[in-house]
Amino acid sequence: MRENGMERIESRTLYAKIQQKREKMHEIADDFGLDSVKTLTISQELDELINNYLRTKIQGVKF
Repeated sequence: MRENGMERIESRTLYAKIQQKREKMHEIADDFGLDSVKTLTISQELDELINNYLRTKIQGVKF
């Protein structure tokens, strides 16, 4: 099933947020290390964005 217009916009917006969060996570990791609380917090936020993105992608898929 194809995405409707709103799902496409939401999907693109989430993808852009994922890219931004990923870049921020790399910057934080470079500054504070991979095991810092700041890096782990950003990583969890990134995970949440990715999960939301995937949910928008599978909403229209019939199993």
